[in-house]
Amino acid sequence: MAKDDYFVLVNKFLRYLYKCLKQGVLPDWSLLAPNTKDFPVHEEYFIYVLTHLLADGYIEGIAECRRIGGPVQFKETSGLKITPKGIEYLEENSIMKRVTEFLGPAGEIAGTVVSKFW
Repeated sequence: MAKDDYFVLVNKFLRYLYKCLKQGVLPDWSLLAPNTKDFPVHEEYFIYVLTHLLADGYIEGIAECRRIGGPVQFKETSGLKITPKGIEYLEENSIMKRVTEFLGPAGEIAGTVVSKFW
């Protein structure tokens, strides 16, 4: 699997959000960005991944904002979080399990604690 494979990107994104949820911290948007070590893809592809994670119900707390002739942007509404459906997809889907095994610790996004939920 390549670093820019759709399922690799989804796995890393959801694993990071699940880790943040369990630790009670807010995700760091600077770690969840295109053209980075963890997401070595162009902005359009990254937006595609994020759009489908949101539409499929795997993440919540953001809204997709579209402007005529402008790029798609996301606005945080209640704070980006993985949903129970996203956790189930991450833990139960056979492709996600294979990606997790393939990536091992390399699939973890290392970041600093931004702030607590409460």
